[in-house]
Amino acid sequence: MNRESQIAEEAAAWIDRINQPVFDAAAGPAFDAWMAASARHREVFADLQALWQSEALVEALNHAESAPAAGLAPLASGARPRRTWRTLPQFAAAACALLLAIVLILPALSTTTYRTLAGKSRSVVLADGSRVDMSGDTELRVQILPWKRNAELVRGEVYFDVRHESARAFRVESGSTTVRVLGTAFNVDRQGPTRTAVAVYRGAVEVGVADQADLVLRKGDGARVVDGHVTAQPRIAVSAPDWKSGWFEASDIPLGVLIGKVQRYSARPILLQDAALQALPISGRFHVSDTDRVLKAVETAYHVDVAYGPKTIAIRPAGNADR
Repeated sequence: MNRESQIAEEAAAWIDRINQPVFDAAAGPAFDAWMAASARHREVFADLQALWQSEALVEALNHAESAPAAGLAPLASGARPRRTWRTLPQFAAAACALLLAIVLILPALSTTTYRTLAGKSRSVVLADGSRVDMSGDTELRVQILPWKRNAELVRGEVYFDVRHESARAFRVESGSTTVRVLGTAFNVDRQGPTRTAVAVYRGAVEVGVADQADLVLRKGDGARVVDGHVTAQPRIAVSAPDWKSGWFEASDIPLGVLIGKVQRYSARPILLQDAALQALPISGRFHVSDTDRVLKAVETAYHVDVAYGPKTIAIRPAGNADR
């Protein structure tokens, strides 16, 4: 059993104990200690608790009841199963096992991956009615479940217009960064393995990383997460992300980030052939959808050489290129 399955099993056991007719008060400290031991414990417990009280489990149990065991009456249509479980401990155990199976198996079966090629954007309406606009060279994994809505930005940039639901949160993960949606339209730009930028165009979101208090962003606010640290950014004056019109505004941004932006529009790989160039600070407004224009501007302003090969584009410190 892997660690994730073990946590889910432990959480299911606590859900079962808490929902019994009588909860042993002596178990309270043990439960508190389990919850305090890990943020993942609390997250899985919250998911299970939401599912326990959701219509999804009721529906699954009603299907299971189509061939009831002797002595057990089927659930009445629309009935809440927890009332029955309290009078039938053996059925509660079966329900808990079903709950665990749903949590462990359903997410894997219900994850949808969306991708775009370099230079190709894409708009998708998700199963919950939310809309995502994806920039070029982007990969997004989405999981819409009866009790939660999750998305993982593997690479690239996405503008989210999330349909508000009070019962189901919508969370976006980009590396170690988590964005919790409070009903809004916002942009998430994964600029590297440990670098993410977030901007809010309507409503509010919470941006956080492990062991840090969440930063609440409202309309016009932005934040940058670099190496696990969240910092607020200057207010946004535009009404839509710059990438939708092919632009990027940089303020002391590493050259590697700018080139990553340009790469989303370029069919040829762009290679930074000196490690120091990755961190070279860049400022300005760049038309990133025009590869040649950006590279010419960088070559002129930052004293680098750009070499166009048949399959790749190489950027080197000035004077080091073999012309």
